[in-house]
Amino acid sequence: MSVRARRTARALGAITALGLLAAPPSLAQRFSIAPTIGVYAPTTDLVSGVVNGGSTISFKQQLGLSLGGRLGLAFGSRVGISATGSYVPKSLQATVGQTGISQETGEYTDLWFGTGRLNLWLLPPTSILAIGVNGGVGVVGRGATTVYDDTGAPYTDQSRTDVGGVVGGTAGVNLGVIGLFVSVDDYIYNPSVFEDLGVKSNTQNDLQFSFGFGTSF
Repeated sequence: MSVRARRTARALGAITALGLLAAPPSLAQRFSIAPTIGVYAPTTDLVSGVVNGGSTISFKQQLGLSLGGRLGLAFGSRVGISATGSYVPKSLQATVGQTGISQETGEYTDLWFGTGRLNLWLLPPTSILAIGVNGGVGVVGRGATTVYDDTGAPYTDQSRTDVGGVVGGTAGVNLGVIGLFVSVDDYIYNPSVFEDLGVKSNTQNDLQFSFGFGTSF
């Protein structure tokens, strides 16, 4: 993890903790917790271009299952903050135009996402139907990734952590003690991966569609 990523991760935790601790009881009306499950859907190749030696190459991320959770604190009925986290076991496919890296790796790398957000509710979660938008800072971690050249020799890109932004929307149904919601989030960041191959990574728009249920206090 880079120094900038570590500082940002600590800042996310500090901001969320301060919000939880500093809110007076009269203002902090509702604390919520919810597990989530969903689908991770990248929209852009992770890397594409010409590698050292002249071969064209692209690394494509694939659809994956996303598991995570959300913690939220509401200030009144329209504004709140939240911290989210999710984990994605992710496969990666490599394609080349000439030689160098095998066409399909079959290897896996782990992804994790953490965010700190501001939530704005168009229809408050205290009503039967809730609709909200949110945005904030996100941290994206990627485990070490191994691919193989056409001779079978491995190339491993070390684990990386990148910082970017996140925006999203949520719609939910309030059933009293339990609430159900669906959400879509867009993680926007520039990944620092496969830099040793001499190609530049593409700005990512990683989408996560998730379903969750939770309770508030």
